[in-house]
Amino acid sequence: MRIIKLDAYETELVKIAQEVSFYLRKSNISKQDSLDISQDILVKLLESKIILSYDKLRSWFYRSAIRLYIDRYRRDKKYHELIQKSFFNEKDWLKYDDDSYSYLYESIEELSDHYQLVLDCYYFQGFTIKETAKLLGMSQSQVKTNLYRGRQQLKSILIQKGYYNEDKPI
Repeated sequence: MRIIKLDAYETELVKIAQEVSFYLRKSNISKQDSLDISQDILVKLLESKIILSYDKLRSWFYRSAIRLYIDRYRRDKKYHELIQKSFFNEKDWLKYDDDSYSYLYESIEELSDHYQLVLDCYYFQGFTIKETAKLLGMSQSQVKTNLYRGRQQLKSILIQKGYYNEDKPI
């Protein structure tokens, strides 16, 4: 067992908090959530009267962070389900919101991020080209170009997967 002073203890806690935050980021948790979780665990430990030995500290920190993330995930999932039930009715859905368009969403996910964002903002969120440009920090001509190129790539992906309209090409 390693004996360390209180200042060194706090320094070690901060290092472990950064390590756990990095671990959470590598586990596909958003940067903000990973920082929040590691900070919450760090504050919890610093405010408590318990001082763990160094060999138990790291494992406790990881376990607590993972548990906190799972709790937040469950809470957010329930919250989103309640919001969906309370505020969104089937009559308010866009025609693309049902499961029959899942192939379209899967194909869009294969596009690069900047094409995905532009297509999503313009077609699914209903923003104008001007609003999309302002939102994404682009010029209007960049948005138009990315829309065109994104549609062309999406078209080729859909054709490769066998989705096409026999009467009219996509």
